[in-house]
Amino acid sequence: MRLLAGGVILAAGAAYLFLRQHPADVYPVPVATAYETLSTIKFEPPGDGATAPHVTNEISGNGVDKVIWTEKGDLATYRCDLKLAALPGDAGQTHVFVTCGGSGAGDGAAAALTKRHRNAVIEHVDAALSGRPFDAARADITAYRWPGEGVDGGTGTAAGQARKADAATRKAARETQGPPATS
Repeated sequence: MRLLAGGVILAAGAAYLFLRQHPADVYPVPVATAYETLSTIKFEPPGDGATAPHVTNEISGNGVDKVIWTEKGDLATYRCDLKLAALPGDAGQTHVFVTCGGSGAGDGAAAALTKRHRNAVIEHVDAALSGRPFDAARADITAYRWPGEGVDGGTGTAAGQARKADAATRKAARETQGPPATS
């Protein structure tokens, strides 16, 4: 009988844990607490810990549900808007939406740097709202779990971009070779 009761309790606990999971960008704090935490954070730029010269970080917001993190440097400026919203039906949880852009946005290497910056911002958000220290080495892993661009736009986006790049390379090769030789 004890074994059956223990099994039922264990099954109920496992079902609660697995069925109660929220997306990676939802945190168990009210919007006001999330705002206060994220508007006072010490933001560290992405990278290996070396600070680039002439880089300043600014945090601003609307005092309620939007925090803006801006990093300005000699080579680029990044801005990330953090929109905070109560989870529908549960004001004790906050859904965080992160949108980043800036002078580094665009194609190629510039887009990669913008994504790297976004990933670091997401790691800062996750660390702060989860009560753990920021870990730059976890930025890509943390961002990968979030909806949106993540590390590389997701595997579907990466595969599509790879196919387009391959097709463009093949087309350029055909155009430079000219028509096939005939004998």
